[in-house]
Amino acid sequence: MQNFRTLVKEELSGWKPFDIIWLVTVCAVITTVTLLTSNTEAFGLSHPTLSAGAVKACVVCSIVAAIIGVINVVLGGKGKLSNYFFGVISACLMIYINLTVKNYGIMLVSIYNLVMQFVGFHAWSKNMNSETHEVKKIHMKSTKRLVYLGIIAGATVALGFIMRQVGDTHPFIDAFITSSQIIAMIMMVRMYSEQWWLWIVINIASIYLFLTSREVTLALALMYMVYFVNSIIMCIRWEKEAIANDRKA
Repeated sequence: MQNFRTLVKEELSGWKPFDIIWLVTVCAVITTVTLLTSNTEAFGLSHPTLSAGAVKACVVCSIVAAIIGVINVVLGGKGKLSNYFFGVISACLMIYINLTVKNYGIMLVSIYNLVMQFVGFHAWSKNMNSETHEVKKIHMKSTKRLVYLGIIAGATVALGFIMRQVGDTHPFIDAFITSSQIIAMIMMVRMYSEQWWLWIVINIASIYLFLTSREVTLALALMYMVYFVNSIIMCIRWEKEAIANDRKA
């Protein structure tokens, strides 16, 4: 019980007014906009391949997943260990949603992300800054950056052709997001600041992907818009800390 209280105290430390206002505001906006637009003709509760019940379930799950996802990335951006708890919930919801709307690539990467939440928790718990109670941020070597970029490019092409054969709605965009998220999660677990540059690109692609299925996943499109802004903010923060840590090394 004492360890739990200590963990909660550490997770609540270091928050700035901007962080709290940003988190509360975006969650409220995502929920409100999704509920309002889901009743209009342009964003009606309909889908060519889904029943009305399945569509409504996806809309509700999308709202919940969006809110949990925002909390997850904000905590992750701050380097808080508790982000992995929300990451588990978010991954489970994303598996269900993307299976339903046939974004198979993102569904598979969501399963991968679910596993990586436990791996990340273990890795981060051993590399926490005792003063800030946040994970230490570092940079990777240039050669490793090139290797990761090559893997993403090759995997995008290969997975894109496979996903097109199985009827994926957006095979190559889905393949890029899938490949990039796998690499980005590895970067996150290893505490590399470069992950945020990659997340920026992933979020742009994801916004387009989920806007094309707006009747079902509008909340997720809004979530990725928030992710995009958040990734820019966190990229700046992590780069500053990583540069400082590089000088200490």
